[in-house]
Amino acid sequence: VLTTIAVLADSTDDVPRVAKGIDDIFAQSQYPTKTESEAQFALSFVSFIGNVKVFLLSICAAVTFTILLVSGNTMAMAVRERIREVGVLKTLGFTTEKILSIIVGEAVTIAAIGGLLGLVFAAVLCVGVGYFGAPFINQLKGLSMTPVTALVALGVAVAVGFLSSLPPAWNAAKTNILDSLRYAG
Repeated sequence: VLTTIAVLADSTDDVPRVAKGIDDIFAQSQYPTKTESEAQFALSFVSFIGNVKVFLLSICAAVTFTILLVSGNTMAMAVRERIREVGVLKTLGFTTEKILSIIVGEAVTIAAIGGLLGLVFAAVLCVGVGYFGAPFINQLKGLSMTPVTALVALGVAVAVGFLSSLPPAWNAAKTNILDSLRYAG
Protein backbone atom coordinates (compact mmCIF):
# COMPACT_ATOMS: atom_id res chain seq x y z
CA VAL A 1 0.00 0.00 0.00
CA LEU A 2 1.44 3.34 -1.05
CA THR A 3 0.71 6.26 1.21
CA THR A 4 1.82 9.84 0.99
CA ILE A 5 2.42 11.78 4.18
CA ALA A 6 3.32 15.46 4.14
CA VAL A 7 5.79 16.71 6.73
CA LEU A 8 6.37 20.42 7.20
CA ALA A 9 9.95 21.39 8.04
CA ASP A 10 10.86 24.58 9.88
CA SER A 11 12.91 25.89 6.94
CA THR A 12 14.13 24.79 3.53
CA ASP A 13 17.59 24.22 5.02
CA ASP A 14 16.10 21.59 7.36
CA VAL A 15 14.47 19.53 4.59
CA PRO A 16 17.47 17.25 3.79
CA ARG A 17 18.10 16.58 7.50
CA VAL A 18 14.43 15.83 8.21
CA ALA A 19 14.14 13.60 5.13
CA LYS A 20 17.24 11.60 6.11
CA GLY A 21 15.95 11.28 9.68
CA ILE A 22 12.60 9.88 8.52
CA ASP A 23 14.25 7.43 6.12
CA ASP A 24 16.71 6.31 8.84
CA ILE A 25 13.85 5.62 11.29
CA PHE A 26 12.00 3.38 8.83
CA ALA A 27 15.05 1.87 7.07
CA GLN A 28 14.80 -1.50 8.86
CA SER A 29 10.99 -1.63 9.01
CA GLN A 30 8.70 -3.77 6.92
CA TYR A 31 7.66 -0.61 5.04
CA PRO A 32 10.73 1.58 4.33
CA THR A 33 10.07 5.16 3.29
CA LYS A 34 11.20 7.26 0.39
CA THR A 35 11.29 10.84 1.60
CA GLU A 36 11.65 13.67 -0.90
CA SER A 37 10.98 17.37 -1.17
CA GLU A 38 7.80 18.76 -2.67
CA ALA A 39 9.66 19.77 -5.83
CA GLN A 40 11.16 16.28 -6.23
CA PHE A 41 7.73 14.75 -5.69
CA ALA A 42 6.24 16.98 -8.40
CA LEU A 43 9.04 16.01 -10.81
CA SER A 44 8.55 12.30 -10.11
CA PHE A 45 4.82 12.71 -10.69
CA VAL A 46 5.48 14.39 -14.07
CA SER A 47 7.87 11.56 -14.98
CA PHE A 48 4.93 9.12 -14.80
CA ILE A 49 3.38 10.94 -17.75
CA GLY A 50 6.46 10.38 -19.88
CA ASN A 51 8.57 12.79 -21.83
CA VAL A 52 6.31 15.84 -21.70
CA LYS A 53 8.73 17.99 -23.68
CA VAL A 54 8.68 15.66 -26.70
CA PHE A 55 4.90 15.36 -26.44
CA LEU A 56 4.43 19.14 -26.39
CA LEU A 57 6.95 19.67 -29.19
CA SER A 58 5.14 17.14 -31.39
CA ILE A 59 1.84 18.91 -30.78
CA CYS A 60 3.47 22.26 -31.62
CA ALA A 61 4.95 20.79 -34.80
CA ALA A 62 1.56 19.41 -35.87
CA VAL A 63 -0.13 22.76 -35.20
CA THR A 64 2.61 24.64 -37.08
CA PHE A 65 2.31 22.28 -40.05
CA THR A 66 -1.48 22.74 -40.09
CA ILE A 67 -1.07 26.52 -39.94
CA LEU A 68 1.43 26.28 -42.81
CA LEU A 69 -1.12 24.37 -44.92
CA VAL A 70 -3.93 26.82 -44.14
CA SER A 71 -1.66 29.79 -44.77
CA GLY A 72 -0.46 28.28 -48.05
CA ASN A 73 -4.04 27.77 -49.20
CA THR A 74 -4.93 31.34 -48.23
CA MET A 75 -1.90 32.72 -50.05
CA ALA A 76 -2.71 30.67 -53.15
CA MET A 77 -6.24 32.10 -53.21
CA ALA A 78 -5.01 35.66 -52.58
CA VAL A 79 -2.42 35.47 -55.36
CA ARG A 80 -4.91 33.83 -57.74
CA GLU A 81 -7.35 36.71 -57.17
CA ARG A 82 -4.61 39.23 -57.99
CA ILE A 83 -3.19 37.55 -61.08
CA ARG A 84 -4.39 40.42 -63.30
CA GLU A 85 -2.44 42.84 -61.09
CA VAL A 86 0.65 40.77 -61.78
CA GLY A 87 -0.01 41.15 -65.50
CA VAL A 88 -0.31 44.92 -65.13
CA LEU A 89 2.94 45.00 -63.13
CA LYS A 90 4.70 42.98 -65.83
CA THR A 91 3.30 45.32 -68.48
CA LEU A 92 4.76 48.26 -66.56
CA GLY A 93 8.20 46.59 -66.62
CA PHE A 94 8.44 44.80 -63.28
CA THR A 95 10.73 41.78 -63.48
CA THR A 96 9.80 38.29 -62.33
CA GLU A 97 12.15 38.62 -59.35
CA LYS A 98 10.64 41.98 -58.34
CA ILE A 99 7.08 40.60 -58.47
CA LEU A 100 8.19 37.54 -56.52
CA SER A 101 9.79 39.74 -53.86
CA ILE A 102 6.68 41.96 -53.62
CA ILE A 103 4.34 39.02 -53.01
CA VAL A 104 6.68 37.19 -50.63
CA GLY A 105 7.54 40.44 -48.83
CA GLU A 106 3.87 41.20 -48.29
CA ALA A 107 3.22 37.73 -46.88
CA VAL A 108 6.27 37.85 -44.59
CA THR A 109 5.25 41.30 -43.33
CA ILE A 110 1.73 40.13 -42.55
CA ALA A 111 3.09 37.01 -40.84
CA ALA A 112 5.56 39.07 -38.78
CA ILE A 113 2.80 41.46 -37.67
CA GLY A 114 0.62 38.48 -36.74
CA GLY A 115 3.54 36.92 -34.86
CA LEU A 116 4.16 40.15 -32.94
CA LEU A 117 0.48 40.42 -32.03
CA GLY A 118 0.56 36.80 -30.88
CA LEU A 119 3.64 37.50 -28.74
CA VAL A 120 1.96 40.48 -27.10
CA PHE A 121 -1.12 38.36 -26.38
CA ALA A 122 1.05 35.55 -24.99
CA ALA A 123 2.99 37.96 -22.75
CA VAL A 124 -0.25 39.41 -21.37
CA LEU A 125 -1.57 35.89 -20.85
CA CYS A 126 1.61 34.85 -19.00
CA VAL A 127 1.30 37.83 -16.66
CA GLY A 128 -2.41 37.17 -16.12
CA VAL A 129 -1.99 33.46 -15.45
CA GLY A 130 0.97 34.14 -13.16
CA TYR A 131 -1.00 36.73 -11.23
CA PHE A 132 -4.46 35.14 -11.10
CA GLY A 133 -3.42 31.47 -11.24
CA ALA A 134 -0.97 31.66 -8.34
CA PRO A 135 -3.43 30.83 -5.53
CA PHE A 136 -4.42 27.60 -7.27
CA ILE A 137 -1.13 26.38 -8.68
CA ASN A 138 1.97 27.75 -7.01
CA GLN A 139 4.25 26.82 -9.92
CA LEU A 140 2.50 29.35 -12.19
CA LYS A 141 3.81 32.32 -10.18
CA GLY A 142 7.00 32.44 -12.24
CA LEU A 143 5.33 31.91 -15.61
CA SER A 144 7.02 34.13 -18.19
CA MET A 145 8.12 34.19 -21.78
CA THR A 146 11.87 34.26 -22.31
CA PRO A 147 13.42 36.33 -25.11
CA VAL A 148 14.63 33.13 -26.77
CA THR A 149 11.09 31.75 -26.84
CA ALA A 150 9.80 35.02 -28.28
CA LEU A 151 12.47 35.01 -31.01
CA VAL A 152 11.77 31.39 -31.91
CA ALA A 153 8.03 32.08 -32.10
CA LEU A 154 8.59 35.14 -34.26
CA GLY A 155 10.99 33.17 -36.45
CA VAL A 156 8.39 30.42 -36.93
CA ALA A 157 5.77 33.02 -37.87
CA VAL A 158 8.09 34.58 -40.47
CA ALA A 159 9.06 31.14 -41.80
CA VAL A 160 5.39 30.18 -42.17
CA GLY A 161 4.75 33.42 -44.07
CA PHE A 162 7.74 32.85 -46.33
CA LEU A 163 7.13 29.16 -47.00
CA SER A 164 3.41 29.55 -47.59
CA SER A 165 3.84 32.41 -50.04
CA LEU A 166 6.75 31.13 -52.09
CA PRO A 167 4.98 28.57 -54.35
CA PRO A 168 1.98 30.76 -55.28
CA ALA A 169 4.22 33.82 -55.71
CA TRP A 170 6.56 31.82 -57.95
CA ASN A 171 3.65 30.63 -60.10
CA ALA A 172 2.21 34.12 -60.39
CA ALA A 173 5.55 35.72 -61.18
CA LYS A 174 6.28 33.15 -63.93
CA THR A 175 2.89 33.65 -65.64
CA ASN A 176 3.28 35.49 -68.94
CA ILE A 177 1.66 38.87 -69.47
CA LEU A 178 -1.10 37.77 -71.86
CA ASP A 179 -2.25 34.88 -69.71
CA SER A 180 -2.33 37.01 -66.58
CA LEU A 181 -4.25 39.84 -68.26
CA ARG A 182 -6.76 37.37 -69.74
CA TYR A 183 -7.24 35.61 -66.42
CA ALA A 184 -10.90 35.86 -65.40
CA GLY A 185 -10.43 34.05 -62.05
